[in-house]
Order: sequence, then C-alpha cells, then structure tokens
Amino acid sequence: MDIEEDIVEALGILGLDVGEKQETRPVSLLRAILSIQQDPPVPLKFQDIYDGLMREDPSAKLSKAYVHRVLKSLVDSKMIRVGSPKSRRKKYIADANTLMAGLEYLKSRKTVEIEQAISALKTQLDKMDSLDCGHAAQEMIRGFTGREQEVSSRIVRGVDELHRVLRYNMLEVAEEGDIVRATMLWAGPFIEGSSERTKKFVDAAARGVEVRYLVSTDLFRFDSDPSAPLQKEAFHGIIQQVHQLRAKGLKFDVRLYLGPKTYNQVSLNNQGMVLIVTENPVTATWMTRQFNPDLIDNAVAAFDKDWERATSILEMTPEQIQAMGAKSGGLISEMTKGK
Repeated sequence: MDIEEDIVEALGILGLDVGEKQETRPVSLLRAILSIQQDPPVPLKFQDIYDGLMREDPSAKLSKAYVHRVLKSLVDSKMIRVGSPKSRRKKYIADANTLMAGLEYLKSRKTVEIEQAISALKTQLDKMDSLDCGHAAQEMIRGFTGREQEVSSRIVRGVDELHRVLRYNMLEVAEEGDIVRATMLWAGPFIEGSSERTKKFVDAAARGVEVRYLVSTDLFRFDSDPSAPLQKEAFHGIIQQVHQLRAKGLKFDVRLYLGPKTYNQVSLNNQGMVLIVTENPVTATWMTRQFNPDLIDNAVAAFDKDWERATSILEMTPEQIQAMGAKSGGLISEMTKGK
C-alpha cells in the first residue's frame, strides 16, 4: 500500500526517502526487517535481516560489513532497537513503537537544524534589507581604486530604503552650515518608525546643519487617530531635544504648509535630492546635481518659496495649532510646548 503523500514528504525532510526510485538504503533495510518481522515482533538475527534484504533487492551487491553499518545507524537513530544488547550475537527489533521513537528523535534533531537555518537566513535577510546598494557601490569603488565616485541617480523603493539613502547621502555627510530641506506632504507611509528617522534629522541639526522640515495638515489626521502607529513616547524626547537645540541657537524648524502639494522632496543644499514620486508604495528618485541640476534648482526654489509662506509649528501656541485642526493634547500640540 502507498504511504500518504504528506507523510512521504515529511519523511524525506528527515532523510528517509521512500519510494522505489529514490529509496535510501536505511529505508530499504527497514522495509526488509519489517517484511520478515512477525507480529508480535521477535528479535531477528543479522543473517536473517541480511538474507531478507537480498531477497528484497537481489541485484544489490552489499557486503555484510556495509549492512552492519547501516543497521547501526538505524539503532543510533532509534528506528530499531537491539533485542539482546548483552548477547555476543545481537538481535534486532523494528515495529511501530521503535519507528515512532526513531521518528521523534529525527524530528527533534531536524527541527533544531531547521531553526538554526532559519536564524541564519533571517540574519542574511536583515543584511540584505539594510544594504544600500548605492553606498555599497561607492565603497567598492573606493576600496578597489582609492577614488571617490558618486552614484548620480537611482530609483528608491520603500520607506526603509528611502531613509537609508537619506542617511548615507545627506544626513550623515551634511556639515555645519549646510541646509537640509525636507517635505512631508504625504504623511501616511512615513508614520510607522518615524521617530527613529526623525532622530537622524535632529542629530544633523546638533552638528550645526540647518534643518527645514515642511509638513502639511495631513499629519493632524494621524495625531488624532488612535490606530495610527505614531510613536508618541519616543517623539516626546525628540521634541524636547529640538527645543533645547533651538535654545542654543541651532537651526531646526518645522513649518506648517497649507498650500497645494508641489515637490515632495528631501535635498542637501542644491547638491543632491530625493524626489518622492508615489506615496503607496513609496517610490522615489535619488539624484545628484551632476544628473539634473535644473530639477534640483527648481525644487529647492519651490521649497524656499513655500517655506517663506509657511508658519512655524514650534512658534505657535497650542490654541493656534488646535484651531487649524490639531488634537488638543496630541503630539502636534506638544510641539508648541517647552519653548
């Protein structure tokens, strides 16, 4: 009779390939033992097992020493047991009980092996998720030739990749006196994990970089939505740090823009820019001045025009910002405190 297909698949994972075309030698030996085993089972001599195996596969040329080794592997894996362990001539038993014990043993070992493999694969996947291919390409050029070479343009997909590009190409290379312009006119995709990302902008400001952050009233919707994953506790600390930086004369401002959406972008001076093309899924283009100077100049000029017309949230009172739609006691209202 045929064994159920899902059982055959599971046995294969355990290293017990079942089937005429692919049957492993331990399985064929088990088959031979079970074929000659009586019910109830009685211990079998090695010679009986060897003869039974030869009857099952007459064309096989198997030495007794080899069959002994296979038999020992089955004993070690608990698929069969020795019926008279102290006897000079050992006898062997295989039945449903020994098979179950052996399968449990093999299952336990294979489970550990698979879990270790999954852990290793997860580590590799995390490495791939965190890999910025543009930065890696630049590192390869520098490492192989000693020269610095920029990637002039690339497509960026997903919020995490976007912020890796910002980190390596803007926020960590910006120096005192530089200006980072950032718009968040589409809030949705950027909310989850946003406190960690915002912290990178604050860190740049702490080094003397001027950070201009332009937001829309779309942010109020997430502030009042209890299901939105705004990390409010983490943001409280960031907001306090921003106020402390401003008290020291460092430049970090968040302004509320009420006009129509224009360029949704992050730029470093007029040297490089990430232009966000679509919101969901997030797709953007990273470019340097070498690739498209006119587009960067136009985007920066449009940003500065909107910036001048926008109102600093950090300079508003809670009452003023609530009148514009922010939730009383919400995170956005908190940004006005601590001045």
